[in-house]
Amino acid sequence: MKTRNLIATLALSIAFAVLGAGSAAADIYESDKFGIETFETTFIEPFGGSPTTAGGHPDLRVVLNLNQRIGVDSGGQPAETTAGQVRDIEVGMPAGLVGNPRAVPTCSMEDIVATEGFCSPAAQVGVFEYQGFEWPIYNLETPEEQTAVLAVFIFGVPGKIVISPRTDGDYGLTAQLSKINQALPLAKSVLTIWGNPADPVHNPQRFFGFFQPNAPANIPVKPFLSLPTRCEELTTTVRADSWQNPGDWKQAASTTPALEGCDKLPFAPTLDARPTVRSADSPSGLEATLRLPQNTTEPDKPSTAALKTATVTLPEGLVVNPSTANGLAACGPAQIGLMTPVRAGAPRFDRRPAACPAASKVGTAEIITPVFEKPLPGAVYVMTPDENPFGSLLGLYVVVEGRGLVIKLAGKVEANPSTGQLKATFDENPQLPFEEFKLDLEGGPLGILRTPATCGSFATDSTLTAWSAPATPTVQSSNRWSIAQGPKGCASSEAQLPSRPSFEAGSTSTLAGVYSPFVLSLAREDGTRELTGIDATLPKGLLAKLAGIPYCSDAALVAAAAKPGHAEQAAASCPGAAEVGSVTVGSGAGSSPFYVPGKAYLAGPYKGAPLSLAVVVPAVAGPFDLGTVVVRNALYVDPESAQVHAVSDPFPRILQGIPLDLRSVDLRLDRPQFTKNPTNCNPFAISGAAVLLGGQSSPLSSRFQVGGCGRLKFKPNLRLSLKGKMNRTGNPALRAVLKMQNSDQANVATTTVVLPKAIFIDNSHINNPCTRVQFNAEACPTGSVLGTATAYTPLLDKPLSGPVYFRSNGGERELPDLVADLNGQIHVTLVGFIDSAKSGGVRTRFANVPDAPVSKFVLKLAGGKKGLLENSKDLCSFTPKAKVHMTGQNGRAASSNLKLGTSCGKTKKRK
Repeated sequence: MKTRNLIATLALSIAFAVLGAGSAAADIYESDKFGIETFETTFIEPFGGSPTTAGGHPDLRVVLNLNQRIGVDSGGQPAETTAGQVRDIEVGMPAGLVGNPRAVPTCSMEDIVATEGFCSPAAQVGVFEYQGFEWPIYNLETPEEQTAVLAVFIFGVPGKIVISPRTDGDYGLTAQLSKINQALPLAKSVLTIWGNPADPVHNPQRFFGFFQPNAPANIPVKPFLSLPTRCEELTTTVRADSWQNPGDWKQAASTTPALEGCDKLPFAPTLDARPTVRSADSPSGLEATLRLPQNTTEPDKPSTAALKTATVTLPEGLVVNPSTANGLAACGPAQIGLMTPVRAGAPRFDRRPAACPAASKVGTAEIITPVFEKPLPGAVYVMTPDENPFGSLLGLYVVVEGRGLVIKLAGKVEANPSTGQLKATFDENPQLPFEEFKLDLEGGPLGILRTPATCGSFATDSTLTAWSAPATPTVQSSNRWSIAQGPKGCASSEAQLPSRPSFEAGSTSTLAGVYSPFVLSLAREDGTRELTGIDATLPKGLLAKLAGIPYCSDAALVAAAAKPGHAEQAAASCPGAAEVGSVTVGSGAGSSPFYVPGKAYLAGPYKGAPLSLAVVVPAVAGPFDLGTVVVRNALYVDPESAQVHAVSDPFPRILQGIPLDLRSVDLRLDRPQFTKNPTNCNPFAISGAAVLLGGQSSPLSSRFQVGGCGRLKFKPNLRLSLKGKMNRTGNPALRAVLKMQNSDQANVATTTVVLPKAIFIDNSHINNPCTRVQFNAEACPTGSVLGTATAYTPLLDKPLSGPVYFRSNGGERELPDLVADLNGQIHVTLVGFIDSAKSGGVRTRFANVPDAPVSKFVLKLAGGKKGLLENSKDLCSFTPKAKVHMTGQNGRAASSNLKLGTSCGKTKKRK
């Protein structure tokens, strides 16, 4: 002990002498000449073998000489000094050169100080050569916030070599000596780190006290240092600055020959990825584990090749779940710390911790590495789509932080545009050893994925490539998993899935004859067949007021579909005056679908229908803008009943690789004074069919009935008049005018008119009636035209008008029918059955008048040579009357013996 103390005292005296010399010579330093004279790195194999074997464990030797100049010492004698005092030194190791601080025990700084610069030989990992002395380098206890720290004492002055990864680049290691004591003018130094510290070959340089070498380590033999696993030249860099000019860094580099033997590197990774839920058509997370066994105990064998690229392809059917968009945000380049320009090469990040929004987090990550005792935790974030560095819609950031590491990975996620099948690729992964990498994507009701719709066996495929490729073969693997249950049982094919969509439709008010919003809801449960379309027939009398509403043009709808999905931009394509309601679409599996609002617009003719309803939905789900969906519904109007039959275009199933996974459609036509209830209180139904995936359909029906018909009045005002020759054998023209002046009246249901016996059908004028085929082809002969008709309704801007035909009925009745063919915004035909009443006289019955409000109806039948009617006696000789019986849609009746107007002279006496 006395001898040791004496030696320590001598060392301290030498240190004080050095300190004094440094202080006296400081005034003659020329800091502007500070620089690096020599920098060289080499790998040495002290126990034989090649120091250039990829993944090998040789010693690392670093030689650093700073610029020198001849000065004078404190005694005025010539002396070699540094051209400036070094302040900081940073040595950048090649990417892939890694160390394992767990290979040897650690030593605390307190122990080193207490032993006057020395620690247990088991903790020594190399030597530092300076001014003719070798100083042991120890593996220092490292705080949780740092990666590794080495310690060295030089003449009683402590120095720390902090090892940290370059998280803003290639994740190579950088050794930093910061704020070097000015009492140590480091000019020429050599640092050697042992690849295998426990090997006895290092015993001569291992110290157990001051200048007491030849100390055995007495620890298991484990590699401490490992070469990269790619066969390329290795470049080590150094930069240094001085106390005189801090921040004025001087730099140098050293290159060693290319490594070899990449074909002999072990590389046997396995990847297992499967959903967290094993039920069909359900929201699910994803659990993925990548395992890569590492060599941590055999220094005579190379390290495992580092993983460069991992590509995972999920099976078809395991797709993005739209429900996950509820409350979802995204992480942008500034928040993640992306340094490279968007879509320009491999992503590079800064070393700051990620500052992604909490709502952008969709999972967790964990790295288990032999380098640290505890796993490194991490998180998974969604990339901002329009700032995705890969230029794709989908992408994930994985951030793992701990022990001084900030690892940021960028994953490109590709979705097949036709099937939605997902493929994720993480490229240029850090060349750092790990045994397990775990990634868990969130499940639950808002699970990021949706499981396949059917049961069966599925496989996740992966392609794993090493940095040493192509010398090291790429590993292709596949892990299988199965789904054996479903929300509605287990189907082996989509055709076997149940098809039981729910359907409700009707007016929000059930009062007859009033304007009321119309609502329609179509939905399906998890585990049922996918919805791809709908057609629905409304009950008689449920109509809409089109007056004053412009159409959203075809061009505007095309423009809307081409726009991004933001609601205000899509809606700008259609005029606001054309808006008639709203729609809400629910997408995604589970109890919390993602609901997207849209708007409904009145549009013009479409697919042979006179009108259409355009549903415009901006497909914006969280941070994802999939564009604007436009679904047109052709509105066919039955010409005889005026019933509306709506047939939708096929619903889109997938946009930009994202399945829409439609679960519900809620339509609300709530424009004021738009949809109008019937005036008939009989029970009806809104019926139709839901079109399902595969082309099959499922019938739909929702009971519909209004009430309060008894409160409606029914007071039609009908006027009939004859004009022309009133004499016997004359063919007079007929004019009928019906007026319904009050808006609270029931609509006409039937009308029967029996003309006086003195008026009959002139058979000689029944010329070539129009056949039904000709009528449907709009090719009736001229001779079949009997007159004209015009109907005025508050539902339309313009009246409906058209010719009145004599149309054959295929033998159903003795005489042809009287058909008013009314055209305009819609097409309506009024069919009157002509026969003879029992009491005599021509009878015309309109038995199926549409339940539609008509303010005025004018029917004109020609007279003369084209006249259908003929007088059997002089009409001026008596007062002709017609029997009229009309019923309202509410069941009320109105009958009268209606006096016919004639063209008889007012002064002529009637007999």
